[in-house]
Amino acid sequence: RASWDDHPGFEVLRINFAEVAVIMNATRVRHLENALGLFEKTRRTETPFLPLDLFLRRYFQAHKFLDSKDRAWISDKTYELYRWRGLIDHLTPKPHNWVNRMRTFFMSDRWRSQTQNKKLPHHVRCSFPPELFKRLEDALGTKVAVELCETLNEPAMTFLRVNTAKIQRDKVYTFLTSRSVPVEKTLSSKVGLQLASKQKLLDLPEYKLGYFEIQDESSQLIASQVDAKPGDLVLDYCAGSGGKALCFAPPMLGRGQVFLHDTRDTKLFESRRRFRKAGINNYTILPPSHPLLPKLRGKMDWVLVDAPCSQTGALRRNPDMKWTYTDERLWRWVAQQREIFEVALKYVKDGGKIVYATCSTLEEENAQQVRFFCEKFGLYLTQPPLHARPQSKGMDGFFCAVMER
Repeated sequence: RASWDDHPGFEVLRINFAEVAVIMNATRVRHLENALGLFEKTRRTETPFLPLDLFLRRYFQAHKFLDSKDRAWISDKTYELYRWRGLIDHLTPKPHNWVNRMRTFFMSDRWRSQTQNKKLPHHVRCSFPPELFKRLEDALGTKVAVELCETLNEPAMTFLRVNTAKIQRDKVYTFLTSRSVPVEKTLSSKVGLQLASKQKLLDLPEYKLGYFEIQDESSQLIASQVDAKPGDLVLDYCAGSGGKALCFAPPMLGRGQVFLHDTRDTKLFESRRRFRKAGINNYTILPPSHPLLPKLRGKMDWVLVDAPCSQTGALRRNPDMKWTYTDERLWRWVAQQREIFEVALKYVKDGGKIVYATCSTLEEENAQQVRFFCEKFGLYLTQPPLHARPQSKGMDGFFCAVMER
């Protein structure tokens, strides 16, 4: 570990940390430290733990006196501290706790220059755990791995998905531009819009009317691979709160049925509110113990398996996830993906199709899994897999493959 004296210019960091609160905003600094500490505690004590974005949402709900500017500042700094935790730890004396990291982070911007210090190991400069960086480097080469990590250290962009059950994309685009919201139509998704900067959208009448929701373009592209027609039966086997189902349901025109299944009951039942707001009624929520599940085997025209994974394509949204990565966990994800796929496949009817998707950039969770599925279950690819690495100032990374017998 480098010491303070190894990095000229960092002597300013010996200033008393209390001065930071005076110079900046005591309330914000105190709540930033508090949120970081609480989140770290939940990671150690709760199973399953909350992702960072959901944790912050609940933290702000519990501290309603924080105004929108306070919340934005605390959120931005929390994300940035997690993105650069590895590099900051390299420049911070032990013990590596959030108070000491905040000293390094706030007392000088000179730590940022170390991202260009070629004397440092690549994983330190990129602020990635060595085990994950090595896996990326072995697969992609050093140059591409560094570029990928740099992209994943950017702030995430905001995308919207237009609810075509209620309105067309062009009309939402016109509404937003008339309100001076900087927005562009997405090139790949036919129902997407991309914001040029963060905006307050939740108070807009178009949002309250269910005309659009926030959803990354990568998720929209995965959902578009489920080409459900009116009258089809579709099972979203790892539905979460139903975001992807809300994307492929409108073309069904209210005919047929969308079945939403997930092992997380709390997450699953959030979909009821979202579907009601979207004006979509042809859906059924199926928690794991639902008696209808066995009766649906062999009946589905489409099954979507948006499998739990390492999330290495979406680390901009939850940068804390990269610090939990280990190769051992990767193999556990691979095993879990195979177990989930095998069960989900039982619901596909003869002539039906199954869509396997992840938000991972790792071949072990993507192409290698598809080869395994095809060989073990006698499947073949309907079309070449759709995949992309995370794009700078663009969508997250993802992988998606459509298979049939």
